[in-house]
Amino acid sequence: MEKQDLEVFDDGEFNNEEPRKRPAFITVLAILSWIYVAIGVLSALVNSLSSEEKQMEQIDQAIAVYDDMDEMPLRDDMIELAEASKENFRVTNLGNLIFLLIEGIAVFMMFNLKRNGFWLYTLAQIGLVSLVIMVMPWPNSMSTLIVVFTVFIVLLFEILYAVNLKHMKA
Repeated sequence: MEKQDLEVFDDGEFNNEEPRKRPAFITVLAILSWIYVAIGVLSALVNSLSSEEKQMEQIDQAIAVYDDMDEMPLRDDMIELAEASKENFRVTNLGNLIFLLIEGIAVFMMFNLKRNGFWLYTLAQIGLVSLVIMVMPWPNSMSTLIVVFTVFIVLLFEILYAVNLKHMKA
């Protein structure tokens, strides 16, 4: 039997596209997002591992400090916000952990230039904003400021990632 030479095909011959290079801007966005995710996940894990009674005491101490203050602007709103955080402690902590982990996965996908990562990232951001809106007391000036700031940051990063969708493939 004769030896037959097998032809080895290089993908470059069949793939007319050049390998995609990750733009530096996506790398910077991903690093900033991962820093945010790391801080949020570590915070949620520390909160989960520490005593709930101790954390409730700290919230009660904050409420006591606000009660001792003379009439100052937003004092009542800060007290109401602290009480709401006490009531929704577990939901907030678990929700943040879940949505931040999803965001971390989505950022990794976008870092690897996968367009589906953007949609997963968007879903995580909607979840985070919804969580903030659900646990905040309304109407409340402090809640409004927190939600406006959160939405601003979310929209900023959504727009910055959306501008880079052209570099990502499905």
